[in-house]
Amino acid sequence: MESSAIGRVIGWTAIAATLLVTPWASLDPINAPKLAVIALGGFMTLGALLINGKAFFARKYRTVQVLAGLFVLDLIIVLIFAGTNFYQEFFGTFGRSTGFVAYTALTALFMGAVIIASTKFLSGFARVLLIAGGLSIGYGFLQAIGADPVKWVNQYSPVIGFLGNPNFQSSFVGFSGVLAFAFICAKGIKQSTRSAYGAYLALAIFIIVKTNSQQGLLVLAGGIGIVTIIWISSSRFKVATIPALITSGIGAIFVALGCLNIGPLASLLYKASVTLRGDYWRAGWKMTIEHPFLGVGLDSFGEWYRRTRTLEATLRNGPEITSNAAHNVLLDFSSNGGFPLVIIYLALQMLVAISAIKLLKRSSFDPALAGLIAVWIAYQAQSIISLNQLGLAVWGWIISGLVIGYEINTRAQETSVVVRPPIIKGRNVKKSVNKGVSSKTFVSMVAGGVIGLLVGLPPFVASAQFKSALKSGDALRLENSAHLWPYEPMRYGQVGLVLRNNKLDAQAQRVVDAGLLKFPNEFGLWSLASKLSTATPERIAEAMAQMKRLDPNNPDLS
Repeated sequence: MESSAIGRVIGWTAIAATLLVTPWASLDPINAPKLAVIALGGFMTLGALLINGKAFFARKYRTVQVLAGLFVLDLIIVLIFAGTNFYQEFFGTFGRSTGFVAYTALTALFMGAVIIASTKFLSGFARVLLIAGGLSIGYGFLQAIGADPVKWVNQYSPVIGFLGNPNFQSSFVGFSGVLAFAFICAKGIKQSTRSAYGAYLALAIFIIVKTNSQQGLLVLAGGIGIVTIIWISSSRFKVATIPALITSGIGAIFVALGCLNIGPLASLLYKASVTLRGDYWRAGWKMTIEHPFLGVGLDSFGEWYRRTRTLEATLRNGPEITSNAAHNVLLDFSSNGGFPLVIIYLALQMLVAISAIKLLKRSSFDPALAGLIAVWIAYQAQSIISLNQLGLAVWGWIISGLVIGYEINTRAQETSVVVRPPIIKGRNVKKSVNKGVSSKTFVSMVAGGVIGLLVGLPPFVASAQFKSALKSGDALRLENSAHLWPYEPMRYGQVGLVLRNNKLDAQAQRVVDAGLLKFPNEFGLWSLASKLSTATPERIAEAMAQMKRLDPNNPDLS
């Protein structure tokens, strides 16, 4: 197995999927380019794995192979049989892009990390995360002082980093801060290097505070707590491990209760958005129990939310407050793919947890390992109250594979190997000689990359063409852009609305009718259809009936 080539692809995919944004080129500047990067890297990795089948299908990887294979198989079953629009499930919905392509590519990156996990790759990937975090901190600083060259349309904190949302930015910077803290705890490093990591951590905290998002502070505090417990368990103070675990567990319970407006921390931690999340969670659970085997379709939460929310959720902030995600990764999987999909995902995460425990039991304090395990736990914690944003998910999936693979690939080693901390600056290192990539692996990676671009690039291309059409001011070009492939209900609705606002109702009618043929469960299109001056009384009556079907608790619909 030519691990160095796969490792480079995985590392570059992670960092590019986090940092790449295209506000000048596409209407969706965040998720569309990240999907393209993840698809490219994921399918390149898959190509390399398949062509090196002897290593990939080794017996020691059998358990994780079966679980990953079942996960992708279930994705295929849901894609074919769930009954939602194929394009929406395959590419994902606008602003999310977490459909079949994304999760297949993430699974490939996960398996690639399993196969090539080693001491060298562990250290290298920790360095990649610190670099990506450092660049995110730097860009966040520019945003905090009002020097951002991009004029983002954002109603929240201006510090959104490369992830388009202050919550995601704070969480990712929190991940990198956790890893920096782990290296602060490392033995045998120069005081200047330790101070550099301390400065990194201080800057991370500063940026998290500037996001006005407590999510990042909780991620950072929880991750630092995990690293501290791991350090205690391998130090001369190991007798304090159990008390530290108990204290941390109690603290976590109080934090969770506080976030739910219960207990002494409620005044500090509770936010009104938690109530909205509760509405999303209840809707996601209802989708799950009403569609237990296939769910409502990949990335289709938004299409079903109005139908499954409670009357209280409808009235709380008005019928127009909706969501296209459950804001809980487990509920996203169960609502979009049914119980089988979420059970397989949980089994994979359980395997990560078991592997992490085994690694910690048989090794002394390794800052890279401890830091990445803490980041994985922090990722899982934030996924309970957040959606699966691609710029974060890529790290969660790769680290999951890395922990499992490192445990498998180091089983024969009785003595631990302490990983040297990544060097920020000021130290000369002897560069290793990279082995050349064999022709068969190179060809397979290129072929996989071509497939990845074919399945991951179309949403970005369509988004770029749509943005260009919107800026052109050409009504005919705009109307034609509604039909760009892959089809997207948001685009039909946006084009129809712009045409209607410019008193071009006849053209808007054509666009809306075409959109409803492909997306008959799209509430926004039916709403627009009822307001067009060209709509007949029969068409208006039909539209109102469809809107009531899709939003039964909406008091504005008679």
